[in-house]
Amino acid sequence: MEQSIFAFSADHRDGRVYLGGKSYPAGTFAVHLLNQYYLDDTAVRLSVFQDDVHYHIREQLRHGYLNIDEFQMTGANTLEALKALPRLHPFDTLDRNAIIQSVTELFTEENGKRICQYFSDRGRVSTLAQAEVHIGTAYRRSRDIGVPEAETLIGRVDSVLAFFDHISGDLYDANRKLRKFVARLDEAARFDEAHLLPLAMEIFGPMPFPVTEEYTSLKKNKASGGMTIARHLTFDRYRAFVLTDFFEGLHWGHYPRRCGVCGRFFLMQSARRQQYCTGMSPYTVRGKRLTCQKYAAYTRRKELASNDPVSALYTNRCSAIRVEMRRGTVAPEMGAAAKALALEHKQTALRDDAYARNQYAKDMERVKLYRDAELFLMGEARL
Repeated sequence: MEQSIFAFSADHRDGRVYLGGKSYPAGTFAVHLLNQYYLDDTAVRLSVFQDDVHYHIREQLRHGYLNIDEFQMTGANTLEALKALPRLHPFDTLDRNAIIQSVTELFTEENGKRICQYFSDRGRVSTLAQAEVHIGTAYRRSRDIGVPEAETLIGRVDSVLAFFDHISGDLYDANRKLRKFVARLDEAARFDEAHLLPLAMEIFGPMPFPVTEEYTSLKKNKASGGMTIARHLTFDRYRAFVLTDFFEGLHWGHYPRRCGVCGRFFLMQSARRQQYCTGMSPYTVRGKRLTCQKYAAYTRRKELASNDPVSALYTNRCSAIRVEMRRGTVAPEMGAAAKALALEHKQTALRDDAYARNQYAKDMERVKLYRDAELFLMGEARL
């Protein structure tokens, strides 16, 4: 079967996607869809073929006839829709000029007449009496009407129409489910594959789609002369590509989030509960634009979610110290030293993941914290 002119390939290895001579973290293209769906009416422009004329052409071809005027009109509409296609990754990597030329040469009056003549000739062959079929007349006539060439032409037309039949639904369905996933993201106890995959499977359900897979060689990096194995995937449908990208990302700990400042989606590549992206915010402070993270800090919004274990443990310990100070069970100077030491432990945990996992909770235990604070007050230790 001839490959669709809209088919594209990508290489996948070690959490990265290699496409168009560039390398991207897996999950990048799912985030791009989330940000691009409503931008510049991308989805609307690419769904232009969800109309009666387009539907009728595929129906006509299936039933063995063709309205040539509608056939040409469909070609013109296809060229208009192609103007929006490069706005959506990965279609910007395709040869747009070659696609335009192919569509222009496909939906012509001449090809419409060729298809109509083929249907007419095939109909006459199908009405031959069985006696003529037995002596080979049907075979000779079918050979003369050029069945392989005509069926190839019809297949190319249907391939283009099928792409635009699918693209609108693919965009809508993938965008809707990806947004639902992001909205429910905080239901997961942790942001790793084990916790995010069940949520994703609940939302997306079974997802059979056509993908051609083979293995290829790939440079380990730009500076390397050595080669390594990668999966080379070829996609005929956008849905297959964007969901492969999304689930590949989940496997490597990448997932989309929505920034609490600018509202755009961004790709997280760690298990942090980060709420704001590193892009520029739409707001200014004293005439200067800040990143969303810095703007959030300026407006006293916390970078970490409230249930972050580092911040939560610090907040709870300091709250307990303040209660003990009010009750008089802890001297003010001891309480102040313990809170200062707790802050130092928190800042160390935010900088050092190994310390946060292995030692932070132990250092924040009440007995140890007061003992270390006492040593400080006695001059035997430094903060």
